[in-house]
Formats: sequence, C-alpha cells, structure tokens
Amino acid sequence: MNVNNRMIIIMGVGILPALSACADDQNGTSNSSIVHESLTQKTSPNNAKQTISEKEQVNMWITINGNRFEVMAEDNATSHAFAAQLPLTLNMEDLHSNEKHAQLPNPLPTNASRANTIHNGDIMLYGSSTLVVFYKSFPSSYSYTRIGRVSQPDKLADVLGQSNVQIEFSRDQRQSMSVSHNKNLKVH
Repeated sequence: MNVNNRMIIIMGVGILPALSACADDQNGTSNSSIVHESLTQKTSPNNAKQTISEKEQVNMWITINGNRFEVMAEDNATSHAFAAQLPLTLNMEDLHSNEKHAQLPNPLPTNASRANTIHNGDIMLYGSSTLVVFYKSFPSSYSYTRIGRVSQPDKLADVLGQSNVQIEFSRDQRQSMSVSHNKNLKVH
C-alpha cells in the first residue's frame, strides 16, 4: 500500500467516532481537553534541503509540572505519525490509578496487539486516537499500539500523581527536521 493510500485511509478513519477511553466501563465519557500547538518545520543552519527518512530515530520528551522525561520512540508508523503532531499539550485524565489518557486531535495508524504486561513508562495508543501514559506496571488483556517508552520512569508515578494532569509532548530539541512517511519530502 503506497503512502497516498495510507493517508486517505487515515483521513477516512478520522471521521469515525473515536474510542473514549481504556476503561472497563465502555459507557464512560472523556472530558479531556486538548491544547494543540502548531507544528513548525525547521531549517538546518545552512538552509539546505534535507531528505527525511521514514527509518529516522524519533526521540520525544514529555514534560509534567516542569519535570522532563525522555521518551524512546518505537520505529513504527504510529510513533512517526504521533511525532508529526508534536508539539502537543494534553489534559490527561487518570484511570484506575495506573494510567493517564486523552483523546488525540487526529487519529493515528494502528497495529494493535495484546499487551499482556503493561510497564511503568509505556506510552501507547488505545484504538486509533486515545493516547495512554502508564505509570504503574500490571497485567492487561487489552490491545494497544506501542508509541514509545519513558527511558527512566522511576519518578514518573510521583510526578503524575493520581489526579488529572497536563502533559506536554515534544520532539527532541537536538533534531532539526520533522518526520514524515514520505521519503521524498523536503524540508525548506
């Protein structure tokens, strides 16, 4: 399937109702509000055109109440599509005292599989548009698509707490280009 067909499918899925949360009670509603910051394309210091590779390592950060955590992204279509939406600030609701979740402004491609065990620091996608940050490890029978993992999650539970929280997701500050699935895309 070529990139254009993927984009058409992704856009088509975007008009379908999104799943509201990972809760056992599927009738619950989500009141998470989203603050979407604009995506800017940056240039290199010499203003040269740069080809973007789909296999590029994507590093992300989450910032919670001034505490910054590095996220090691998966090398998959979901994490690349998520990175393309950054920077993004989400008001994330607590669920089951082990995770924070929020609806994304746009659905992402999925390749869900049964998690079996969730680990502290896992960042995953439930359905096509519910982002979940886990801050405790536990067994799970739900299916998720992996986006990444906080590299040092030891203090994550303390920083997140068990109430709703605002989390800022951003790209690696050392990177000077945006990620795209189109290998021929040029950044000016």
